[in-house]
Amino acid sequence: MNYNSPFIKMLETIANMLIASFLWFVFSLPVLTIVPASAALYHTTDRIIFGPGKGNGVFKDFFDSFKLNLIQGIKLDLLVIAAFLFLAEGLWTGIQIYKLSIWGTLYLVLGILIAVVLITTIVYIPPVLSRFDAPVSSILRLAVYFALRKPLRSLFYLVLFVFLCIAILSFPLALVIVPGLYADLVRTYLEKDLKAFIEENGLEEKQDEQEKEEEEEEDLSMADLEKDLKKGKRR
Repeated sequence: MNYNSPFIKMLETIANMLIASFLWFVFSLPVLTIVPASAALYHTTDRIIFGPGKGNGVFKDFFDSFKLNLIQGIKLDLLVIAAFLFLAEGLWTGIQIYKLSIWGTLYLVLGILIAVVLITTIVYIPPVLSRFDAPVSSILRLAVYFALRKPLRSLFYLVLFVFLCIAILSFPLALVIVPGLYADLVRTYLEKDLKAFIEENGLEEKQDEQEKEEEEEEDLSMADLEKDLKKGKRR
């Protein structure tokens, strides 16, 4: 059997997406860990399943990324839950009063607009968290920035998110593939924006333990090579 054939590689990719989706589901069960689990899912999908680390361990990369983003992710989870509760209360009030006066209608419309911005911002939080080592406030600002930078694309991500949620509610077994599929669809264009932003602002990307080890090994190899070259010149 040819293990390098396109068909085998496709099966390997699907299998890895299933594993990543399952890990996301398990690590999201405590609810307060949904954001770090989503950041780990995005990182694994971009770097391991479809990226330069293709073929490396999905579980190890997922767990390393999850652990790296856990504290910040829980803080962001709490903020997101608080924002949703506040927004839900506001929308419920708007539904009750929108027929009473023009101000009630404007109140409801404003609530809907805020809801759209909030949900699209939430879509960007895990990718931003997975790439930047920054305070929670900076992660939120960057998520809002990317959400508003290209509103049509953000709206597409929102519609796609809602559609896939409906698919999961209609076919619960879709949960084994939908998270990984969504991460892949989102990262296709978002990665270009993230990389462009990093280059424009001279920023550094967050590195997990595996990436740090690889970079250290590469530095050591280069140092050894330089020593050998110097020895060769002396001879």
